Amino acid sequence: MSYYKRVPTDLQGNLRFRREVLVRCGSDLSFRAAIVKACKEDPLFFFNTFCWVYEPRPRFHKGVRLPEQVPFIAWDHQVPAILSIFENLGVRDIGVEKSRGEGMSWIGVLLACHDWLFNDMTAIGLVSKDENSVDDPNDPDSLMWKCDYTLKKLPFWMLGKLGKDYKRDVTKHVLRNLKNGSTISGYSATGNVASGGRKKWFLKDELAKFPRPADKHAMASTQHVTECRLIVSTPLGNSGAYYDVMHEPSNMLKVVLDWKQNPTRNRGLYKWVEGEAVAEDPENNPLPEEYQSMSQDVLDMISRLRRKGFTIENRVRSPWYDRECDRAGATPQNIAQELDRDYGGSAYRIFGDSFSSKSKGSVLPQTHEGDFDYNTEALESVRYDIIEGGPCKIWFPLSAVGRPPQGNYVIGCDVSSGTGGSYTSNSTLIGFDTRTGDQVIEYASNTIMPTLFADLAVAISKWFYNAHLVWEHNGPGASFTKQVLNRQYENIYYRKSQSRRSRTKSREAGWWTDEKTKEVMFGEFQSAVLMNEIAIRSRELLQECGRYVRKEGKISHALTKMAADDSKGVSHGDRVIAACVALQGMRDIAEVEYVAVEDATAPLGTMARRLQDYEDSIRDTSDGWQFGMANG
Repeated sequence: MSYYKRVPTDLQGNLRFRREVLVRCGSDLSFRAAIVKACKEDPLFFFNTFCWVYEPRPRFHKGVRLPEQVPFIAWDHQVPAILSIFENLGVRDIGVEKSRGEGMSWIGVLLACHDWLFNDMTAIGLVSKDENSVDDPNDPDSLMWKCDYTLKKLPFWMLGKLGKDYKRDVTKHVLRNLKNGSTISGYSATGNVASGGRKKWFLKDELAKFPRPADKHAMASTQHVTECRLIVSTPLGNSGAYYDVMHEPSNMLKVVLDWKQNPTRNRGLYKWVEGEAVAEDPENNPLPEEYQSMSQDVLDMISRLRRKGFTIENRVRSPWYDRECDRAGATPQNIAQELDRDYGGSAYRIFGDSFSSKSKGSVLPQTHEGDFDYNTEALESVRYDIIEGGPCKIWFPLSAVGRPPQGNYVIGCDVSSGTGGSYTSNSTLIGFDTRTGDQVIEYASNTIMPTLFADLAVAISKWFYNAHLVWEHNGPGASFTKQVLNRQYENIYYRKSQSRRSRTKSREAGWWTDEKTKEVMFGEFQSAVLMNEIAIRSRELLQECGRYVRKEGKISHALTKMAADDSKGVSHGDRVIAACVALQGMRDIAEVEYVAVEDATAPLGTMARRLQDYEDSIRDTSDGWQFGMANG
């Protein structure tokens, strides 16, 4: 029976329903028994009546911040997906292909908690990319944290007491139901998946983001210990285990959750036709006024998207989708992957055709090439010696005293080991004039040691009138950092990090690159070029940009031998990293702040916006409603 249809789906009505159910269950034992029966038979009723989700991102409604804990209320497009998955749990593999932000991690956890709570002797495995993603008591993104959160929100008469009715073992990542013998076990993709034996089903959350080859091991190791693997992910590349299972012929149930189905994201669906936004369903889903009138703000945004390389024509879009594309760091490639479910997004070059066309027009022959001589004690008395074939190119005429033109400059560095040889990456230095955005210098060598490279970078920065110096701290960059600090050069980049647990801020020298920050800095670099903020002068830098691709879900550089001569080494995309961190230095000294502006209307996709929308259609639920479930 579809009990869930009796549950209000507007926020205020749902909260009243929950409250009234709890009050009545406190005094009416037969009603309580009917509620438990409904929960067991209908997971959606259980979700929409008793389950909550944690949303830490600030949400506001009419200037008031909403609580971080909000009731789970399934969207209409989630309902058939949840029911279909529920019917097939334990029976066969289920593959879910989704846009980012469709709530499937929470849904997977809620299904696990439902099975664990209402079925005897069931065994469920939760698998994520690493141990912290599986079970971290301080991280709401971890799967076992979500389990703990869900269960703690249940009424005592449904769950029982910790230690008496259920047991949580954080060390072993296990949740035991002492009343019915059921277990939920957490596994890391990098660990021994399925070492605990047979399971009714496994949740594999964001399989496309599992490290290689752990993703394929996680699939192979679970094949013979369960009949059902719930495989959930946003597409991330056209290779790897997730890509394989979603494309190979099998009896797998395949479920799709797309942003265009989401009522908080699909408002005003349209296509751009001959310079105008044309609504897909003008009667039931009209365009907002600013799109109908083609306001200047809309036209400016569309212009920005074109310059960033987005294809506007003949694509289904929405105002929410446009805003996502318009965010800092967004590229056609990551939008294709994260929202459009485009597996081939990873096959795209990171820097697309629009970027290449734009940059080719700015590339110039260097004014000089050469190397530097300087006082090694004070790193002063810097002299640029013009040497044919030297490791350093400049794009400006030297002054009468052999220095760059007066100005403000930023220097970015990528540091290598400096061991030389054919396959050693380069230590690179890229500089920009902050007034014009023009690239002014490029240095590349794979034979300079990190400490000596630090001395050189400081000397060059002094030569450029105490330029702002920023570098990648990772790997060999650590010894580079130490040497720069030892030299007491003060005009350097400090990153600000925030501890997840302590929430205390620290100030550390140098840029830190990981998969998330790489996405951001590459996206911002591409946008800066397309928006005429910076101009690439180096042909080699542009070539390296063209070799960056998304491989197995990650940004990587196709290693290309630059010359047979070992001294030239191999291009690893080092110039690009140096240029990207230089741009971050420009952002730093310009004190650019990206501040979310609270509009009178909350952004689409937020809980605040849902509340605003629901307020217009609140159902007046009578105080005297009768659930009537005991009789049927």
